[in-house]
Amino acid sequence: MTKTLLKKQMMETFSWVYFNRKNGKKRTGTGLLTYIVLCLGIYGMLGCMFYEMADTMCNPLSKMGYSWLYFVMISLSAILMGVFGSVFSTFTSLYQAKDNDLLLSMPIPTSKIIMMRLSGVYMLGLIYELIVMIPALIVWFRYVDVSLPGIVFSIIIPFEMSIFVLTLSCILGWVVAIISAKVKNKSFVTVFLSLAFIAGYYYTYMSAYKILGDIIANAQGIADGVKNILFPFYHMAMAAEGNAISMLIFTGIILALFGIVYIVLSRGFIRLATTKKGAVKVKYNEGMVKSAKPDTALLKKELKRFAGSPNYIMNCGLGIILMIVAGVVLIVKGDTIRRIISMPFDGIGQMVPLIVTAALCIVVSANDISAPSVSLEGKNIWILQVLPVSAWQVLKAKMKLHLLLTMPPAAFMTVCALVVTKPSVEFLILIPVTVAIFIVVMAMFGLFMNLKTPNLNWTNEVVPIKQSFSVLITLFGGWAIVIMFAIVYLVMDGAVSSVVYLSMICAFFALVAILLFFWLKNRGTKIFERL
Repeated sequence: MTKTLLKKQMMETFSWVYFNRKNGKKRTGTGLLTYIVLCLGIYGMLGCMFYEMADTMCNPLSKMGYSWLYFVMISLSAILMGVFGSVFSTFTSLYQAKDNDLLLSMPIPTSKIIMMRLSGVYMLGLIYELIVMIPALIVWFRYVDVSLPGIVFSIIIPFEMSIFVLTLSCILGWVVAIISAKVKNKSFVTVFLSLAFIAGYYYTYMSAYKILGDIIANAQGIADGVKNILFPFYHMAMAAEGNAISMLIFTGIILALFGIVYIVLSRGFIRLATTKKGAVKVKYNEGMVKSAKPDTALLKKELKRFAGSPNYIMNCGLGIILMIVAGVVLIVKGDTIRRIISMPFDGIGQMVPLIVTAALCIVVSANDISAPSVSLEGKNIWILQVLPVSAWQVLKAKMKLHLLLTMPPAAFMTVCALVVTKPSVEFLILIPVTVAIFIVVMAMFGLFMNLKTPNLNWTNEVVPIKQSFSVLITLFGGWAIVIMFAIVYLVMDGAVSSVVYLSMICAFFALVAILLFFWLKNRGTKIFERL
């Protein structure tokens, strides 16, 4: 029984390896091998990055006699990585498992069900943790003279650390479950947490060398703090150096913490697994249902799908955040930007309006909301095809959503750029008009590409959002167009003025927009009707 349950949980945890979410089929043979090699390659690249970080930290600390402090700092990084990789798995596999009712109806002890669930979270946390710990141990054995017991303990410690990762993941997963139960729109919670992690990651990455420098410069003070505050991790580091008593202390603390969490889970598991949280209680009030015009109703449908999908927001609507941030940065760093622009070298002053326009277009092209919009209908596309609305109305709604979510932040960013750069009157008109037409072109181009390369057979929405050809071409196609015009201007070597060239670009975008409009209205609608 235990072996069967464990096998079932491992297959569920690692289904992303052998199951192709793009076509809903199992990977076999060459496809499976290729995917495994790709995953190992990504794992190795991340490992190399952490190796460099560990090497930068370990060598100076070991020379100062604080090699144990290195082990503590790198282990904390590994724990953070493990928790991030497994906390959401805890939320779904332990607190929102779809087969809990089935398993509880069978003659299986509750303790075995819990251990089965926790085994999957443990393995996932261990995989993420080892991304840091494997290169860290290589550096540890390279610079530190470790005894035989230290070598054995150093290899065992990552597996014990993963128990601590599991304990934290269970606690944090419970917190996520509570938050999700209180918040009506869970997608915005996910987006907020994702953006917070991305911001924290880039801040840490940009400040990595400063942080490492501070650790090395203040090794004595940090070491004293670790001994007083992070008592278990101090003994963990001592165990890595070969201290058997410290190994027993660290192991005892880790198992005790896990035991407490396990007891709490055991006592409340049945209630937790059978209670549907987050359901909003609605009191029925009789009243008239508000009707809406077909175009308005279709637009609301597209907006609800976008707002209800964290994957859609993060991957195709991230440009909204980028445009707002770019506008704020332009205002805050306006003096610096103006000083750079005023530098009279290589005639760059004549190119400033073109550079500003190019930069604005590149940022707005980060929004590719329309690119997967047709594919996202999936197997339910027949519903739109049988409704009393035309295919053109459906495509217009998808295009309008792109414009509705892109135009306002783009206008804010453009105004900030014009305030900072203070261009001439001609460019005060040309720059915003060019950016606006470019946004229209990208909205229609995304639809054009998606109609040409639709994917309606996906089993996970991540596939059309992140892995579709239409999204790839739309995203990089916008950048390619901007780069192409920049190259053409440089090749022309001042044959036309900036005003004339930007006017030509604006006219070109307008022509492309007209052609795409008529293609979508005629050929595009016929393709949609046949999907």
